Amino acid sequence: MENFSIREKKKAQLKMAILDEMLRLLRTKELSEISVEELCQNIQTTKVTFFKYFRYKEQVLDYFVIRWLYERSNEIHSKHFNGKEGILHIFQTISEDTLGKKIMVSLVHYYSKLNEKPTIMEITPYEYYLFNEEAFQNKVKPMELNQIFIYYLSQMESVNEADYYHISCQFLALMYGVPIQTHIMEIEDMYLFYKIGVNSILG
Repeated sequence: MENFSIREKKKAQLKMAILDEMLRLLRTKELSEISVEELCQNIQTTKVTFFKYFRYKEQVLDYFVIRWLYERSNEIHSKHFNGKEGILHIFQTISEDTLGKKIMVSLVHYYSKLNEKPTIMEITPYEYYLFNEEAFQNKVKPMELNQIFIYYLSQMESVNEADYYHISCQFLALMYGVPIQTHIMEIEDMYLFYKIGVNSILG
């Protein structure tokens, strides 16, 4: 194991504890019903400490997305999926997560209130180790979502390279749009709509 400092370990472990508690609370509450005070009380930390790591409670969900992206990056490193299969898998992981829709709807609401781009969070090596030990040991490079989409698009001979960025932007719009629409329509199965959207975008 890498020689991580005690300070780095404690910081990462606390951030993960905050994330895990947020996800636990989201199983029975809406994000608007969860307070920073409750989060802190449940894991025996302080609001002062919380705000050292997160600017808002919603940013904890950004942290969740970073962990989720590291899993997807590891799948690319391990060559688990190829082309369209990989793209559909991305949407499937969102749909199959019992909190997937709630997290996506919460993120849309959060982003819509921001007057600036979300703050870029700095992730330490030990945090990546906690996210996925195997991926960390294999020196998996974290990828952004548009990079992941473009990687899978590059494996499809039917897609022109000049269209990669434009198509990846359409996928991003689809990713956030489907949860909102299915939430409004009170439809549980997001994957069907994701699959229809992917097929429509790819032609």
